[in-house]
Amino acid sequence: MIVKPYLKENHRTPVRLLEITHREVGIRLDRFLKEQWPDAPLSLIQKLLRTGQVRVNSKRKKGNHRLQMGEQVRLPPLTLPPASKAASEGRCPAGMVREVAGRILYRDDSLLVLNKPAGMAVHGGSKQRWGAVDAVRDYMALEGAGGKESLPELCHRLDRDTSGCLLFGLGKYATRTLTAAFREGTLTKGYLALVKGRPHPARGVIDKPLQKGVVRAGERMVVTTRKGEGQEARTHYETERIFTSASLVSVTLETGRTHQIRAHFQAIGCPVVGDGKYGDRHFNQQMKSQGVARLFLHASHLVINHPEKNKKIEILAPLDPVLKKSLDRLQ
Repeated sequence: MIVKPYLKENHRTPVRLLEITHREVGIRLDRFLKEQWPDAPLSLIQKLLRTGQVRVNSKRKKGNHRLQMGEQVRLPPLTLPPASKAASEGRCPAGMVREVAGRILYRDDSLLVLNKPAGMAVHGGSKQRWGAVDAVRDYMALEGAGGKESLPELCHRLDRDTSGCLLFGLGKYATRTLTAAFREGTLTKGYLALVKGRPHPARGVIDKPLQKGVVRAGERMVVTTRKGEGQEARTHYETERIFTSASLVSVTLETGRTHQIRAHFQAIGCPVVGDGKYGDRHFNQQMKSQGVARLFLHASHLVINHPEKNKKIEILAPLDPVLKKSLDRLQ
């Protein structure tokens, strides 16, 4: 286990001005900041970006900004609170680490794929102190696997309530290559979703642009917009099984927008079962009485070009038992 020094008092970091070299080109700004302040919670880093305290070439930038050669990043002075004993030792709860260890689908020297359970956040935050990233890192530290250069880094994201394939790069080259593949759409990411009713046609493409940050009933939502507005988004789907009031569909994303599947199926009148944000509340209650008590959205498979082996690999994530049982009840 890697042990960090225990901070008994507030620790204040100095102002720093860093120039981006070829080693950092292409990294997301929020990930770069996390590397500079490993003890800072993600919520604090997001606040620094949101309030403009972090500057790139003297300008505000969002966390998803990809760093470019020669850019100047200003890091403000930062006061880090005292770390708790568990946090200073870099430990997740032992049960969480054990759960992650039992859900690893694939691992080699370049990448690791986790079958993330529903309810586990990708990153720790205010509502959930630890995330899948922390648990995977602690699992590898307990095994004595790798060092700083092979620290698991997230290559994409899944919503907290979505289960299934979550990809990590091991080492900077693999992480950048795999992250770029997600960004450029050169890999296949497939999902299984249970949706209300029957999509029409049974097989097709939902091609509707999405707009972030629209506020509805006090919540920030992603909504579909007219052509020429928002971000282009395309979702391919095929109906696999039909039940009395719901359908199981397989989904392949051509683009990877925030909440894309959930917003797209809401837009065609077939919201994902168990979706508390985009779904049909009354229908969700009906389905809950039939055993579907969570968001039925599962990242079922990935097909990627291996960053080192120059070949395609496919990773499959089996449905969680609770979802299989739900389908049996509906049948």
